[in-house]
Parts: sequence; structure tokens; C-alpha cells
Amino acid sequence: MAEHRAGFVTLTGRPNVGKSTLLNAIVGRKISITSSKPQTTRHRILGILSREDCQYIFVDTPGLHPASGRTINKIITRTARSALVGVDVVVMMITSRGWSDQDRYVLRTLEEVSLPLVLAINKVDVLKDKTRLLPLIDESSRLASFQEIVPISATAGTNIEELLTALARYLPAGPMYFPDGQDTDRSREFMISELIREQLFRQLGQELPYETAVRVAGVKDGDPLLIEAQIWVDRDSQKGMVVGKGGQRIKNIGTNARKSIEQSTGKRVHLDIVVKVRKGWADNQADLHSLGYIEET
Repeated sequence: MAEHRAGFVTLTGRPNVGKSTLLNAIVGRKISITSSKPQTTRHRILGILSREDCQYIFVDTPGLHPASGRTINKIITRTARSALVGVDVVVMMITSRGWSDQDRYVLRTLEEVSLPLVLAINKVDVLKDKTRLLPLIDESSRLASFQEIVPISATAGTNIEELLTALARYLPAGPMYFPDGQDTDRSREFMISELIREQLFRQLGQELPYETAVRVAGVKDGDPLLIEAQIWVDRDSQKGMVVGKGGQRIKNIGTNARKSIEQSTGKRVHLDIVVKVRKGWADNQADLHSLGYIEET
């Protein structure tokens, strides 16, 4: 019988390349929220896949990009970079559209990392001309010393098993880090806040102010599960955008978030959401700590 392997795999790449979608596909349920808007992921999130011969601990991170602007932006960038330390292998993701300037920025960042590097070329299912794939693989192999290059589709599930097989080769022999059955390191409250934040992205789209956050104020077990949550915005005008005309938008956010939370928890849910103006929260260390952006060391 082969030795059991266990280790940490960081998923990295530019914003909106499909890291969270891949993580969810691998784990088999929604661990990391997704939307078409870049920078949906703001935290470091572990997704755990345990098999008889291997435990994969995936680290989903915010997209790598230059730090600038508000304190929260700098913290998110620091979170993305810190996930490249103390792991066993790094998966860089690009899409089948080819190498963008943002992708090349990520690759330059990874040049500082002395770890096995695997390239996953995502979204091959939408590549109309499949003959473009081989030249892209060839170009990629000349850009960096990738140990493996695996074309995948996180959405369709294409070649995910092949990616897992490749990654197992770079994980050390050893026992499991997490008990069998645990698929994330995040709390129930965190997952609830993320599912609400996902609906903010989906309901507001490009209108969504960046200075928007979700805080779960309380969860009371019972039937239904009673949840009190707050949506923080930076200005009064942003509150109006979130609430919507006649309160319709916040109603839609609440309805869809409740359904997602019920699906995640397997329980009936009563969700109470209030929108609060909290000026300057994105630059306030205490507020950022309370929202989980500044992790305990």
C-alpha cells in the first residue's frame, strides 16, 4: 500500500481567473463564494479534500495584484502573498484566452518562491478553437519552469482528477492534518457572512461599492436558525444603493442569501439583515479585525 500523503496547495492567479470555482469543484460544495466581479475573494480560505491515500489542503486566496489605496486593499494583497509561504506546491491559474499582463505580474511574483509550480489553464471548455491549446502550453513552458501544465475546466470538471494526481506527487508523506469529513477551516458564522456577501456581488454587479462588508452579529440555534447580520457601507449614498427602491434590492439579497444558507446548513433559516453606514471602516484597524481581515498570529 502506498504511503499516505498530506500537504498544502496554494491556488493563485490574477483576480477572477476561477480559483474559487476550482476549489468548490474539488471539495464538492461551496467553500468559497463566486461572482463575475474581480476580488470577490478577500480572505484566505482552506478547502480540504480527504482521500484514503492523500489529504489535499487547498488555500484559496484573493487575486494577486499590486497593493494600493485603502488599508483593506493592502491587507488583501498581503493575505494573497502570505499564502505562498509554508505550503508544499503552488497552482497558478490562467485562462485559455492566454497570458495577460496581470498573469505575467503574478508570474513575476512567483519567481521569488522556491516551490514546485503547477500551471492550470482554466476554461478550456469555452475555447472554440482547440488547436490554440497546444501553442498556449508551449508558450507557457517557455515562460517558466512549471513542473506540470494541466488544461482544466473548473466549471465543467474537465481534468480535475488529472490535476489532483499531478499535485499528489509534490505532497510529502505523512498523516492527515484535519479529521476526515472536515472540508474547511472556517466557522459557520464566516460562511454565513460570505454567502450574504456573495448576494451583494450578484445583486448589485458593477454598482457594488468596494467599501461594503458583511458582519454576522449573532446566530441562535433552533428551528429555524435565527441569524442577525449587518451590511456595512461607507456612505449614505451607498446605503441607498444596497437597500434599493422601496427596499426591493435588500429584500432580494436577503431572500437569495437565506436560500444559500439553508442549502449550506441543511436547516431552515430566519435571516434579519440591516444596512449600516460605518464611515471609514475600510481603513479602521479595529473594524477590519472584527470582520476577520486581520488574522490572529
